Amino acid sequence: MPTHEGTRITTALESTWTAFQKHHPDLPDVVMVTGTGTQGRNKKRPALGHHTADQWLLDAAAGRRGELFVAGEAIAQGGRVVVETGLHEAAHALAAVRGIRDTSCAGRWHNRKFAALAEEVGLEPPKKAEKVIGFSEALITAATVARYASVIRKLDAAALARIEAPVDDADTDQEQEEEAGKQGPRGGRGRAGKRLAVACACEPARRMQVTPKLLEGGPILCGTCREPFQPVEPELEEETAA
Repeated sequence: MPTHEGTRITTALESTWTAFQKHHPDLPDVVMVTGTGTQGRNKKRPALGHHTADQWLLDAAAGRRGELFVAGEAIAQGGRVVVETGLHEAAHALAAVRGIRDTSCAGRWHNRKFAALAEEVGLEPPKKAEKVIGFSEALITAATVARYASVIRKLDAAALARIEAPVDDADTDQEQEEEAGKQGPRGGRGRAGKRLAVACACEPARRMQVTPKLLEGGPILCGTCREPFQPVEPELEEETAA
């Protein structure tokens, strides 16, 4: 007898998005999809979600609709993580609706505009931009957990089918660090060949571009101000150059 597990998962995720829309009416409708968050050789830190604007073409009258992906690995971590992941993608959806550029570097660098949108939907972004990913790791607050308590309970009680992230105890610490270094925001895509703009504390600031791996290897000190070079938000760099 068929179990319709895929339907159950999609229905639960769509109900969660509907709950978000009640608190944030300008959130657009989306096409909800799921699956594994692993990509290619990346098996250790799956991407938990993504939003892609105008990904799906509906009929001529309905136009296009964005895609909202929540990974089976997020479902495995419970309702709270599903809600946190969904709200992270909701911030991106609001950016798309409002014409706000909230990321750069192929979606890895999350800027201050994303941080503001994350706060709007009930997440707490980091106080300082993190290397490579900026303000991506916005976490759900206690108030937001309370707001969506019934949604979280329903997700947990549904006992949805899930994908468990593989664990390989044979990996060395070095291999784990190298693999983590290839991650984008929330375990996203790799960074081969990418460069980050960095600046020191001089007035005017001295700027250069470095690889993420070099920046993560330790502080790069300016020979003039003796302060470490820090990542510069791309749009800020453009405004300064102008």
